[in-house]
Parts: sequence; C-alpha cells; structure tokens
Amino acid sequence: MRKVLLTAFAAASISVATAQNSAVNSAILNHKNGTLDKAQADIDKAIAHPKTKDKAKTWFYRGVIYQDMLGNPIYGKLTNDDTPLLVLEAFDKTIALDGKDGEFGKQVPARKEMLYGQVLNQAVEFHNGQKWKEAIGKYNLASKINPTDTTSVLYAAYASTANQDYTGALKYYDQLIDMGHKTEDVYKAKVQLQQQVEAPDQEIMNTLAAGLKEHPASVYLMQEELKYYLKNDRGDEAMAKLENAIKADPKNASLYAVLGNLQERKGNLDAATENYKKAIEIDQNNFDAYYNLGVLEYNKASEINNKAAKMDYATYQKKGKALEAQAKKQFAEALPYFEKALVIQPEDQSTMQNLVRVYTRLGRKADADRISKMIKK
Repeated sequence: MRKVLLTAFAAASISVATAQNSAVNSAILNHKNGTLDKAQADIDKAIAHPKTKDKAKTWFYRGVIYQDMLGNPIYGKLTNDDTPLLVLEAFDKTIALDGKDGEFGKQVPARKEMLYGQVLNQAVEFHNGQKWKEAIGKYNLASKINPTDTTSVLYAAYASTANQDYTGALKYYDQLIDMGHKTEDVYKAKVQLQQQVEAPDQEIMNTLAAGLKEHPASVYLMQEELKYYLKNDRGDEAMAKLENAIKADPKNASLYAVLGNLQERKGNLDAATENYKKAIEIDQNNFDAYYNLGVLEYNKASEINNKAAKMDYATYQKKGKALEAQAKKQFAEALPYFEKALVIQPEDQSTMQNLVRVYTRLGRKADADRISKMIKK
C-alpha cells in the first residue's frame, strides 16, 4: 500500500512539472509565432511556479519576450517604464543560473546590447523633445544596462546641463573621468560648470591641473589655470610653470601663446608681443597668437585716440590731427593679425566684430559691411 501511494505522488509531481514546462514551451512557441501577449501570459505563469522559477531557460525567455514587446506597435502597450528593468533582471538571473557559457547565458550579451540600444533610443527621443528629466532617467537606465559605455553618461551630463542641474551634470562628468573618458572637452565642461556653481577656487584649480596632466597642450585649460593663479596672487608660480614647460617642449607654439597672454595680463606688452610672434614662427596657424596680437595693436590705437578725444579744443588744434593719424597707423598694424585669425577660424564672432571696428576706423566701409553681413549670417 505504501509503495502504491509513493508511486501516485511521483506521478502527480511529474504531471505538475510537465504542465509548467509546457507553459515555458508554450511561451516560446507563442513568441516564435508573434503572439507576444500569449507568450507573456505563459512566461508569467512559469516564472511564478516553484518548479520552473529557478530555471535559466524560464528567465531567459522572460527577458526575450518582454524585450521584444518594447516598442512593438501592437504589444508595446502591455509594457511600462519598468519593463527594461524587468528585462535586465531576467538576463542577470539567467547568467546567475546558467553561467556565462551556458546554453542561455552565452546568448545574454547580445540581448543586453540590444536592450542598451533600445533604452538609449528612448532617451534620445526625450532629449530631442527637451524632456530633460525623462531623458536623464533613460540615460541612467542605459548606463545600468551597459556600465562600461560612456555614451549614455556623457549625454546625461548634456541633458543635466540643459536642465540647469549643474550639480547633477558635474557628477556625470566625474563619472566619465572615473571611467577613463578623460577628453579635453570633459575637463573643459567640468571647469565651466564649477564656475557656474561658484565652486571654491582650489577645486577648480584641481580640475585644471588634472586636465592639464592629460592634455598638457590645451590652450583653454592653461589660460584658465593662469587666470586662477593670477587671481590668487600666484603669478610668479604660473610664469615659472610655463617657462619650465617651454624648456621641456620648446617647439610648442601654444605654450608661447599662453606665456604671451600671461605677460600681457601683467602689463609687460613688449614681452607679450615677442612671445606671440614666437608662437607664429613655430605655428603659422596659431589662432590665439594672431588674435591677441591684433588686440594688442588695436588697444594701442584706442589709447592714442582716447588721448586725442580728451584734449581741449586749443590743444587738439595743435596736436590732435597728428595723434589721430598715429592711431590710424596703429589700427592698420592690427588689421593683418585679425584678417589672418579669421582665415584660421572663419566663423569666430569676436574676430569678425574686431575687423568691423578696424575697417571702420580705416574708412574701409565696403569691407566693414562685408564682415557685418557675415556676422548676421
């Protein structure tokens, strides 16, 4: 009698297990046939049953079915914002049960890559619609799906900046740096955001130092660092640092251009001019050197004009015309530098505006009008 009862119990167990395995198989068949709603119902039954809930096959197909419902014009309405997380959970569970090399585990990486693309596309749609919070949420999810890819983190930083969440954007840039994405633009953006939130000078200088370690020839980072050195009465340190950098890399035009900028800030205009010209000797397309030389000459001309403007009538009658002629000559000295700067960077607005001023001072109305039209465009 005892033996008969055991046999009956075993038969019942086999029947239940078979029924649940049948639910998994039915889910797979319905998925293959494209009836995803039925596949969803079957896999949900299988995932809830103790006989099949710990099988890699069950979890893998749960991920596959729900993933294929995402964005589906017919069955997409059966999903929600949490569906990608459910899919990710299903694939992670598959790996946990089957290992990376198992029948189902080895299929997971390709599926995760597809999921990453799906979520990133959703994020981009929100981004393009300027729905910043929704975009950031999707970027965060995409990053969770693929923690090694920097694209979603970078665009989360862009979206946070657009949303004026500068503190949040800074966290994303720090994350990028921790991930090894240490481009010049990342450090530049981080510095600008730190300035926006009025971070302590030392924090900004630390970022600049880290950026220059990665990009020692970055003119922007060098100039910003110099600005903070000067602001904090550390101009001599900045000068020494630059001079040492030039000794180590004497053919680096950018270093001479930055040194010229520092000397200009300190009022040593002759030395600044000399170093700007040295930068041009090394690199005939060094925009900063040409532009700054133009500014130096323009400022000299403006000072001469200002002297003439401040004269009383009697003094002006004696000396004013000569000063104005001298100023005009100085404006002419500035012109070729600005013209060359515009050739190097044809869309630079500051160069165009300065050219309009110089052409106007020199009585070249047609040229001034031509550049004015370029500015409007």
